[in-house]
Amino acid sequence: MDDNLIAKIVGVVSGAFLSLSFDPPRSRSGLIRRGASALVFGWIFGYATLELLEWPETYNHIVAAFCLASMLSWSAIGILKRMVEAYKKDA
Repeated sequence: MDDNLIAKIVGVVSGAFLSLSFDPPRSRSGLIRRGASALVFGWIFGYATLELLEWPETYNHIVAAFCLASMLSWSAIGILKRMVEAYKKDA
């Protein structure tokens, strides 16, 4: 198995775990939604985070970037939701 694949998986799963532990969901469906979104968004935006921070592609940096992308995904979704609600209120 590729080392980068293992680093990505470790980063995404640890970021999802951190996301769930900092702000625990109130229901089982919330747990599933938040966990799934953290895994998906972490996987999608991990390399973008790595490039944005201009980190080299080492094992530790890949894990950290994917973890960061996964952990911050739920916060980003919340911010976007509030922006859309504010826009709808103004319109």
